[in-house]
Amino acid sequence: MRRVAALTLAAFDVLWEDLDAGPIPYPLDVPSPGTTFDERRRIRQAVHADLDRRALTRRGRPEAELEDALRLLHRPPTRITVLGMPDIHTDGLLRAVVVARGGYAVRAVQEDGFVLLDVVRGPAEAAVEVLPPLRPGPGKPVTVAAKDLAPPPEEPQGFTRAVRQAGNPDVKAVREMLAGPITGTGHFAVDGAEHPITWFDTERGRYASTGSDWITVAPADHGGLAARLSRALAPPTR
Repeated sequence: MRRVAALTLAAFDVLWEDLDAGPIPYPLDVPSPGTTFDERRRIRQAVHADLDRRALTRRGRPEAELEDALRLLHRPPTRITVLGMPDIHTDGLLRAVVVARGGYAVRAVQEDGFVLLDVVRGPAEAAVEVLPPLRPGPGKPVTVAAKDLAPPPEEPQGFTRAVRQAGNPDVKAVREMLAGPITGTGHFAVDGAEHPITWFDTERGRYASTGSDWITVAPADHGGLAARLSRALAPPTR
């Protein structure tokens, strides 16, 4: 990993506007300060003066590596978005995006009032690394029908369905893995992939889940999540 720049939110906003790149890339949440033309002009002047002092721009233009990173964020052939709450007891959201073109990949992480831009190697690994490390939880991969995880309805079929669910060892295994307390959760989304990859942390360890009508839940650490993301990034086979 190589740090390109640590940009204040105001600096990222101004540089993004300079590129005429349109909306801020999701899931970053960068406000655009200044409610009047004069306020906006003063903010832009202050931002450019600071960036020039830090050798990140020259005469208002980003240095080459910074401009390359921003332009890839604007039009990425490959993109992974990361959104979550690593600690559900705090209000902080984890916001990150990893983009790639060929062997060149950039990660943007919003953290403590900054957007941290880094050139990274593997997009999948770089996306997973923004999570705090945690061991995989106990259990083994299980796939079940989503409808079997829903609470049984009231009478008349509810009792029969509840009995059937209780006797299904896979449903029981998933319920045990999903049992709280949940300490953190979030998801990765790959452009073009059918489903996001959800992660959730418990006091026993980390799990990942994918799917819609059929859901697969499995213990997962950084390596397991990166492997799932790599499969989602792989071109479809014919």
